[in-house]
Amino acid sequence: MRLVGADGTTLSGFQLTANPYMATSVDMTIFTATRACVVTGITGRVDTAGTDASAVTAQVRKVPSGTALTGGTVLHSGTYNLKGTANTNQSLTLSTTDGALRLAAGDSIAIDFTGVLTAATGCISVTMAPL
Repeated sequence: MRLVGADGTTLSGFQLTANPYMATSVDMTIFTATRACVVTGITGRVDTAGTDASAVTAQVRKVPSGTALTGGTVLHSGTYNLKGTANTNQSLTLSTTDGALRLAAGDSIAIDFTGVLTAATGCISVTMAPL
């Protein structure tokens, strides 16, 4: 069976972007869509927990071209905890806001860190499907 997207092109399946972070990481774009797609999951895994006394978190955002990273739409509820339990997955609950998870060609996905990462290391993965 052949699956065809709304634009008539053959769907090639899911796309995954895996994005390691470390103590020196800063807010960054991690993916730019070349075609319409939808976010189907966001999972992070702490390798080494951050040690700063304050909260250390991340939000994954959809950011249209020409928009500042921090002005993008958060794709999930809550935050990813960079001080979470080491070697344990954190599956983020996806947004229920209509259209929030749909990316147009040219939209980007970015990670917005808060707090001081100190010793934090790990990876945040975003899974998408073509539309």
